[in-house]
Amino acid sequence: MSDLESVVEETLASQLGDAAPGATVAIVNGDDIALAKGYGHADVETGRRMDKKETATRIGSVSKLVTWTAVMQGVQDGVLDLDADVNRYLEDSAVTIPDTYSDPVTLRHLGTHTAGFSVVPNPGLVTNSNALTSLETALVEDQPDRIRPPSEAVAYSNWGATLAGHIVAEAYDTTFEEYVQSNICGPLEMNHSTFTQPVPADHPGDLAAPHDSSGDEITRADPLYINWGPAGSMSATALDMAAFMQAHLGYGTDAILNSETMATMHSRQYGRHPAVNGLRYGFFEYGPPSGSYIGHSGGTVYYTAWLGLLPDHDVGVFIGFNGLGDPVTPAAEILTEYGLFPETPTPDPTTARTSRERAEAVAGEYKSTATAFEDDWRQVIGLLSRLSVDATDDGGLVTQTMGGDAVEWVETEPYVYRERNGDDVLAVDVADGRVTQLHLNSQPSTTFLPVTMPDQRKVTLGAVGAAAGGSALSLVGWAGISGWRRLSRFRSGSDGGSTPDDETAQPDRNKEGSQ
Repeated sequence: MSDLESVVEETLASQLGDAAPGATVAIVNGDDIALAKGYGHADVETGRRMDKKETATRIGSVSKLVTWTAVMQGVQDGVLDLDADVNRYLEDSAVTIPDTYSDPVTLRHLGTHTAGFSVVPNPGLVTNSNALTSLETALVEDQPDRIRPPSEAVAYSNWGATLAGHIVAEAYDTTFEEYVQSNICGPLEMNHSTFTQPVPADHPGDLAAPHDSSGDEITRADPLYINWGPAGSMSATALDMAAFMQAHLGYGTDAILNSETMATMHSRQYGRHPAVNGLRYGFFEYGPPSGSYIGHSGGTVYYTAWLGLLPDHDVGVFIGFNGLGDPVTPAAEILTEYGLFPETPTPDPTTARTSRERAEAVAGEYKSTATAFEDDWRQVIGLLSRLSVDATDDGGLVTQTMGGDAVEWVETEPYVYRERNGDDVLAVDVADGRVTQLHLNSQPSTTFLPVTMPDQRKVTLGAVGAAAGGSALSLVGWAGISGWRRLSRFRSGSDGGSTPDDETAQPDRNKEGSQ
């Protein structure tokens, strides 16, 4: 066994058999696949083992990286323009974006989650594959409101990613699934991967069964399907994701994107605050703003995944679980073991007497754009992600979310704070002496906005209305909250990541698509 294999097995050991029955891992270094391997079981009922080549897992919102790659192919072909009004590409579609604000929504906004849409809590989930609809129908039925001008704030949007996939399909007069198969999976020989649901019976390989570890033991779970396919319906194997990562690192790049287009995709497209990381096109930045660790997490109900790239080192890591495992932590541990994970510098704290005044200005309550339900009883869900901020006597901050531990922060420069005994950074935007936005380096997929008194009153009334609505309404509300919190652990920003990601799961019947 190689040193790398030993490191990977050690990082997965605490989760296999506890959080998930199996995992698939791929690690690439330039044009070399340093490791590709399946671990544990694909199905606890049959005892079938995970296989690096044959066994696919649902990769959730990691699917979006394929979707954004498809968009960039359209840009490269001259068929799409990142800065054009997306309505230009929807003339033959029932989907249209209203002119709520003077600035139109563009593909650049969609790829950086800055279009300004409200959140739709259910990303087109159905329990029966016969209930799957076309992208056009799904987008029209669940279209969110535009609640802020484009580029004003980051707010993770599954609907926006789905719209981008629909635009690709419209531009090339095909279905999204067929486009990806012909232009990405085909050229990269990702023969065991597909966005199609259910996976066709004649598709190569096997799909790992979804599993639930919330009880006393790991059990096989029931299937779910997602109507918002481009946001998270892909099934993929470790070897196929190795090929995808290598393409993004510049090896075989011309098969899907030329070097110039790939460089554009990997360059920063939106900055939140100079002290925290930002967004590339479709990729989130992780670690310090000066680092180059980019990636995306995927959280489905019973699958989780992570894909991370270090372009400066030609290294990529993919980890997928067929259960509720955490793929982000082992990926970071593997990179750290080899000295590749970017270190966060430790600046000195400020000593100015005005730091206390700044801390008092920041103190208050903040809501996450990841729970931006407008004028709806579902605003109650947003209470779970409310961030309370208090000032300390020494000019620092203490933050806490509902049910979470308190976190202490030390000011390192005006309105920039570093986590005490940690690596996270909190940065605040201030205009005319008032806080406009709050950012956490660890949460690149969301922005925190100050809560106003009208906001407080609306949420309070919403909670009363939801409670008065009867047991059926309560069940719907709390079921949504439960799923939301589960997904939040695995997103990029929040997928989120992590804030809400897509939920996608399918049963396994030994052969993919035989369900």
